[in-house]
Amino acid sequence: MRISYVPHRTDSVIEYAISTDRITVTMDGVQDVFDFSTMPDGETSEIHSILDPCPVLNAKRVDGELHVTLIRPIGPRPSDPEAIEAWKRLWTDDLEEVR
Repeated sequence: MRISYVPHRTDSVIEYAISTDRITVTMDGVQDVFDFSTMPDGETSEIHSILDPCPVLNAKRVDGELHVTLIRPIGPRPSDPEAIEAWKRLWTDDLEEVR
């Protein structure tokens, strides 16, 4: 699975548990499961979730490999000047491979 993260400013706490073709998302204590195990090659037209906003932005399967785009939650801008640089680095897109 290839996972891309897109920064998103939110006060919500979002946690991801990722297995082969399944992503379990917990947002502020509420959980939703996204199971892509039966998804054929191609892109999903819509992804529905009980979570708001939906943390899975996109999913597609290319040559059997799952590509998913997830929200990377970013908290409020810190008031500590030393923490601001680390906070700014969170605002870049990121790619992770899960095998």
